[in-house]
Amino acid sequence: MKLVATTETVKIQWFAVMHDGSKIRNNKGFISNAWEAKCSCGWESKTGGAIKSAVVVDVDAHKYAEHNYTWRASN
Repeated sequence: MKLVATTETVKIQWFAVMHDGSKIRNNKGFISNAWEAKCSCGWESKTGGAIKSAVVVDVDAHKYAEHNYTWRASN
């Protein structure tokens, strides 16, 4: 299943959470064990630095509930 935009498209920024709690933008896709995400609407995940798969679940739930995304079967 794939989450697809229907009426609006949002941009998600991914951040790596450092050991001291600071966040850095992960533009290069380097390996990190602690993640946070921020939506272009201003919503932010508040996991405290979870594994990426857990944050993806939160991001998908946000897109579905707030931005009218729908689930579609992958081809």
